[in-house]
Amino acid sequence: MKPSLLLSIRSAFASRLQARTCALACSGALLVGTALISAVAADAALAAAGNVPAPVWRTDATASTTQLLDLIGLVPGGQATAVKLTGATPTQYFDFGVRADEIVSSAVLELDFTASPSLLPATSQINVFLNGELQGSQALTKDTIGKPAHISVPLNAKAMKSRNQLAVEFVGHYQIVCENESNKALWLDVAPTSRLTLTKQSLRLSNDLAQLPLPFVDAASSDSTVLPFVFASAPGRAEKEAAAIMAGHTGAIAGWRGASFPVYYSEIPGSGHFVVFATNDKRPDFLAELAPFEGPELFMLDAPGSLHEKMLVIAGKTEADLVTAAQALAASGQMLIGPHHRVKADFKAPEPVSAYTSRNWVNTDNAVPLRELMEYPEQLTARGTSLPALHLTMRLAPDIYLTSASEVNVNLLYRFTKPAAGQSAQLRTLVNGALADSENLSEDASRGAKNLTLPLTQGPAVAVGTPKAGVAAVNDISFEAVYQAVANEGSPENCRAATLTAHQIQIDPSSMIEFSGMYHYAQLPEIALFAQGAFPFSKYADLSQTAAVIEDNAAPSMLTTLFNAIGRIGAVTGAAPVHITVAAPADASLLKNKDLLIVGSMPQGVLDISPDSADVLNQALANWFKKPAASEEKLEASADDAHFLSTGFAAITSAKSPVDSGRTAVALFSEGANGAHILNTRIAKPGDLAAAAGGTVFLGEDSLTGFAASSTYTVGDMPWFRRVWLSLADRPFILVLCALAAALAAGAGIFFYMRRWIRRRS
Repeated sequence: MKPSLLLSIRSAFASRLQARTCALACSGALLVGTALISAVAADAALAAAGNVPAPVWRTDATASTTQLLDLIGLVPGGQATAVKLTGATPTQYFDFGVRADEIVSSAVLELDFTASPSLLPATSQINVFLNGELQGSQALTKDTIGKPAHISVPLNAKAMKSRNQLAVEFVGHYQIVCENESNKALWLDVAPTSRLTLTKQSLRLSNDLAQLPLPFVDAASSDSTVLPFVFASAPGRAEKEAAAIMAGHTGAIAGWRGASFPVYYSEIPGSGHFVVFATNDKRPDFLAELAPFEGPELFMLDAPGSLHEKMLVIAGKTEADLVTAAQALAASGQMLIGPHHRVKADFKAPEPVSAYTSRNWVNTDNAVPLRELMEYPEQLTARGTSLPALHLTMRLAPDIYLTSASEVNVNLLYRFTKPAAGQSAQLRTLVNGALADSENLSEDASRGAKNLTLPLTQGPAVAVGTPKAGVAAVNDISFEAVYQAVANEGSPENCRAATLTAHQIQIDPSSMIEFSGMYHYAQLPEIALFAQGAFPFSKYADLSQTAAVIEDNAAPSMLTTLFNAIGRIGAVTGAAPVHITVAAPADASLLKNKDLLIVGSMPQGVLDISPDSADVLNQALANWFKKPAASEEKLEASADDAHFLSTGFAAITSAKSPVDSGRTAVALFSEGANGAHILNTRIAKPGDLAAAAGGTVFLGEDSLTGFAASSTYTVGDMPWFRRVWLSLADRPFILVLCALAAALAAGAGIFFYMRRWIRRRS
């Protein structure tokens, strides 16, 4: 057989084989596609039959996960412990967010409640709204009145946005005619077991730096941020500085939600988005295929092996380039577009800021309009039959000291609907629950003005031990408008019921707050100042006067402690720490003229919670730079001590800086993996150390034990004569002796003057 003929036969056979294979594959794909369409149609029909919204189908969505949210925790403000609906206040709102890299495929409100036994069945009902759209209406029957009951309301997942508002409305009736909306028989209690169940799918976003801080930090969600940091190996000093800048920047965005930064070495975190720090000489293995870096660079890339997770790569030729890249990312006004950004050669970090310029703090040197305290439009406007209180948050520098000469005055301007003839209305102003002023609203005018003084107590603005009555470091200023409502029921033959009238109150944003007689003055060491206000580090928002001290080869858990602490400081200041210094204990030249944030393992000899152990910690802090804690030999612990340490042991202590006596050091110590976990968890939550006070605080899983410092010192700019008065104010016996001495001196002077005057006359 000729070779050409043989080739023709082989070619024909191959063509037929290929065609047959294609036919089989196509028929299989058709069968799979038909089955998939049938399954989707069946699910949609099932959802329609069960009155459940059809799930959201996206080609870029991953497998579903379920999130359970306690309904009580979604009440605006986050401090509610119970929800009670009445005829006068029939609606309660609940706020929740959905991350930009997630989509909700289904949602259900599981509402547990108890309704008043006085309600009429069938005519009373519960309505549920999502973003103003009615989701369901449930009539109250005999079986659901007067005892615990449960209803399940499906929600339209397609109506959800990044920020959502759920409303539960109570429509109650206790008689057919002549009802009084303020009757105490109209009530419905929402149980704490009520939940919102969200079925979510993760979305694959584009690799675009313009989306930052998404998806790494999402302020639309109320969840805390967990952002792992990945290094090739134990990071050098500059790598730690770059990571510290990123931690502070993330903490500033996360704010009250909190942020945590687990550390990994050349390892991809199990789940979630993460940040990688890489140079040409030190990069994780999964970045081996990236081209050599030419300078400070930023990348947003898909995480290896993930369908939706992203990694932010902070890169550079050298470690110093990492700091520049982190500064460029954190600096405001930087326009980043696309998956890759190369920092320009002429980039310069912002100049160091002056003291007390945090964007989160009010400048007490100037008058401040209320508009600067507002967080969203119409925050100072309320409408309805029963007006909700209007709230503003005002934060002062944590080292503010209030004296007898201190005052906070408000020039309040407001507008309101006139009360009905013969009825009264009142506007009340409160600060942290303490009444500042109350003003009757006029029937003849719809505008008003009032000069009022906020209450305060003398002493440090940061509450140490007991909450302050009046102005403090963090203040909730609220305005409550109350309108009198008269609604007599009468009888069916002579019904005198009245419908409650809707009203409106608006505080003018141009109203001014003025401060006087306030000083920056603090007695240190005091852990409360660090726990509540990140002081003294937060004094300079960019941490230009702060040095973070940690061993060169510190364990990943200790690096997490460091980054969590810096993230906490960022949440207080609202600014990125672009000028922070990270050093090892041996780098004494970098620690001069700086406050020290120290992270280390528990010093030897601390095996219990007692004043003696607090003294040992304080002494270890003083000697820490003479002999680094990591090189010391641990004492042999007894079996009881070993068991105690294995349960988790951590401490925060403060003292004068061992390097510079004019500065302060705060040390975070932990013992073992359990101790590091406790310390990292508590530091990551901004409000978790609110009760910490003293010079040394020991941390347990459910406990805080503080001990006063053995010696104290003061910092600040208070005049000397006020310092003298403050030092004597707590010593009444010395004041009495001084008064007696002054009286004796004055009496002796008068006596001798009179003797001389009498002798001259004689």
